[in-house]
Amino acid sequence: MLYDVAVIGGGPSGAVAAEILSRAGHSTILIERNLANVKPCGGAIPLGLIEEFQIPDELVEKKLTRMSVRSPQGKTIFMHMPNGYVGMVRRERFDRYLREKAQKAGATLVEALVKKIDRSADRFTIHLFNKEGNELLPVEASYVIGADGANSKSADELGFPPNDLKVIAMQQRFHYCEALKPYEELVEIWFDGEVSPDFYGWIFPKTDHIAIGTGTEEHRNDIKQLQHRFVEKIGLTEKPYLNEAAKIPMKPRRSFTQERAILVGDAAGLVTPANGEGIFFAMRSGKLGAQAMIERIRNRTPLSSYEKEFRRLYSPIFFGLQVLQSVYYKSDRLRESFVAICRDKHVQEITFDSYLYKKMVPAPWSVQMKIMAKNVYHLAKGS
Repeated sequence: MLYDVAVIGGGPSGAVAAEILSRAGHSTILIERNLANVKPCGGAIPLGLIEEFQIPDELVEKKLTRMSVRSPQGKTIFMHMPNGYVGMVRRERFDRYLREKAQKAGATLVEALVKKIDRSADRFTIHLFNKEGNELLPVEASYVIGADGANSKSADELGFPPNDLKVIAMQQRFHYCEALKPYEELVEIWFDGEVSPDFYGWIFPKTDHIAIGTGTEEHRNDIKQLQHRFVEKIGLTEKPYLNEAAKIPMKPRRSFTQERAILVGDAAGLVTPANGEGIFFAMRSGKLGAQAMIERIRNRTPLSSYEKEFRRLYSPIFFGLQVLQSVYYKSDRLRESFVAICRDKHVQEITFDSYLYKKMVPAPWSVQMKIMAKNVYHLAKGS
């Protein structure tokens, strides 16, 4: 059978794209290499995403309005989100729900790995094999959406530019215990060179466990040692019941559209610098990419419209967070200054308002000048 679209990768970006395409009446196959995969992800999603994609309450294990940031010297700034909350989801349940929605909309779901992709004038032939290594019947499709993560096989096969910058992240799940009681209703972020010299550590509570993790640029540091030190500094002596690790792309690819193929989510490198947020941008890119694909099929509109729209909407956020990371993540003295700035109520308000709906929220001129002055002061102090 010749499908209109083959979506390679069944995470949030691929599942959303497959659902939208199927609901629009286009034959779609969703190819996921491992339906039991557990991605090492904190699972934090903003209120705007929950509302836009109508995520049911039973999937949101925690609705957290309190968070704190901790400096290298142990100074902690506690913050409250008055106009919304951070939703906590468990990726294995969340991803399965999105794939089931795609199936109900009409998408064909297949568990298989991509071996290679051949391209002809009017179609792609996707060669597959199963987990046992046995070759399956090839899949043919007029268009392809690559949604298969940071190490995207589809991107390599189709000749997209590489993901230039990757972070290796490690996360461990711990059952609740005495040492973790303070975090039952609190998100905490650690800016500490002993935990991560170029990223941060996180403590994210769920219904029956707490996820603790850290990240660092690939090939620069020993992620296991960093994670061990993080757990040690928290004061945990209990053993985790699950260890997870994965690569996260921290910079959009130079291009993620072609004439008949696009990349979405991590495959396109759509994870923000500084905070490593990926679920929101995965699902938004899956939606924008699917809408552009529908226009391409029906009206021959170039798929490049998807990339242009995504960059128009979110490039300011990516740029701003890149600047923040490049300035403040260089040393513990600068991290100390960054945490100090987080004490300012205007900084907190702008951060939370922007986070909830992923829009750059302008502040009054007087507030901007005040924040700028504090930045200059703390940069001079920390440099």
